[in-house]
Amino acid sequence: MRKTYGIIIIVATITALVMLASTAVAQTVYKWRLVSCWPSYSSFAQAEKRLVKNIYELSGGRLQITTYSAGELVPSMAVFDTVAKGAAEVGIDYAGYWQGKNSAFDILGTVPMAASQHDVVNWYFHAGGRELYNEIYGKYGLHYMLQVVVSAGSGIRSRTPIRTLADLKGKKIRVSGRAAGYVMAKAGATPMMTEPAQIAQALATGQLDGASFNAPGVDLSLGLAEVTKYNIGPGWNIPSASGGVLINKDAWNTLPPDLKKIMEVAAVDNLAFYVSFSEWDNVQSLKKFEEKGTVVTKFSDKELAQIEAWVWEFIEDEAKKNPDFERVATSYFQYMKDFATTREYQEPYSQGRNPTRYPKLPKLK
Repeated sequence: MRKTYGIIIIVATITALVMLASTAVAQTVYKWRLVSCWPSYSSFAQAEKRLVKNIYELSGGRLQITTYSAGELVPSMAVFDTVAKGAAEVGIDYAGYWQGKNSAFDILGTVPMAASQHDVVNWYFHAGGRELYNEIYGKYGLHYMLQVVVSAGSGIRSRTPIRTLADLKGKKIRVSGRAAGYVMAKAGATPMMTEPAQIAQALATGQLDGASFNAPGVDLSLGLAEVTKYNIGPGWNIPSASGGVLINKDAWNTLPPDLKKIMEVAAVDNLAFYVSFSEWDNVQSLKKFEEKGTVVTKFSDKELAQIEAWVWEFIEDEAKKNPDFERVATSYFQYMKDFATTREYQEPYSQGRNPTRYPKLPKLK
């Protein structure tokens, strides 16, 4: 009887200690730092603020993330290394900025002449995109979650008229990504990579003749309506653009399962919100550019066909050099080919476009 009673006491004590330990874990407060590629006045910065607020509220204050906009703690182009090294736990990025580390990042940011924002979301959740993001970022000790996919970019905004491909010759044009840079070089322009916060000033001082950044609302938030008068579209170089949350893997692994799930849910919520917001934001933004007197023209169909040929040329060549690039590109265009029948079936109400042809990739079926 005494032995049984003793066992009961031991079991009760162990149970109490386990419950106390579980409670202590549940009440642990994690204080993280977030460094961003975007200046605080950019409309992109609103996405990260919304993300951090939702994580705080959903976690009951257990995960507190302090946000540092571009330049406050580190410059835009230092975000990746800062998080990879653990100097900050979280970053907000555009994958294409890291193409110098691995050209696969270029295609994870955007693919000129290819997928719409809804295509990217489809590919990410259902056709292997999410796994590839984490495979490529994982090579650098990072966990990744997509949190923003914006609509088509504005094209090129410039100080002087650019109405044809020929007008690009001799111009200094800010673009992001190797594929877009390849097209600029083919057209006789000099591609420049200028940080977001410096684009307006570079245009105003003549360091740039033109710049492509993002959708009209984002361009407006960077002050581009004040320093450019001309806009040539469509946004062939940015049919959509993806932004995400990169998290130091060691930091990620310290989180209990429920906080990991909260971060994932908050990222998906942001993704759903900003897929629609980036479109809705165009309504007022385009009006404001019009009020500023912006003159809008478009490349001809013939010129767009030439641009597409140059983009595919770049993709085919880069795929031969980098297996990571080839794997991502093949997955990306396999989705496009597989979805083509659905898009045709939905016409004239489908979103996005089916390419007239596809790049020649060895494993593309």
